[in-house]
Amino acid sequence: MRQNKVVIPGKVQQVNSKKFKIKKDKDNEVEVDIEIEEDGTYEVEKLSIEGLPTHMNDGTPIRWFNNVAIKKNGQYINQPYKVTIPGISSMGSSRLVIFDGNGDPYYYTGPIVNDTFEMTDGDPGWGSGP
Repeated sequence: MRQNKVVIPGKVQQVNSKKFKIKKDKDNEVEVDIEIEEDGTYEVEKLSIEGLPTHMNDGTPIRWFNNVAIKKNGQYINQPYKVTIPGISSMGSSRLVIFDGNGDPYYYTGPIVNDTFEMTDGDPGWGSGP
């Protein structure tokens, strides 16, 4: 499933050259912080969560937190960056879901420390299931 990428303007606050705050667009979304580890000039866009998959392959419903595009020189990045989503360390039995636009959403299996985890994909949507 491919998502129709709709940019929501005015929702990205650049803190410095490597840190960005992605504000929520809808009430059920969550503000997300991104910190890119490598120096460079990045374009970060807030994308709509509309059109993202509503369920995992196992039937679990997905609640989307936020959706972004991170580009360098016009291309989606494929390099390490940290994502902080307030409250995800204490989600209980819910699991972090990631959608990279290249296939099906998947459960994140890496470590989450202090609501922060690491990624490399420049075109992610983040959510939880259930």
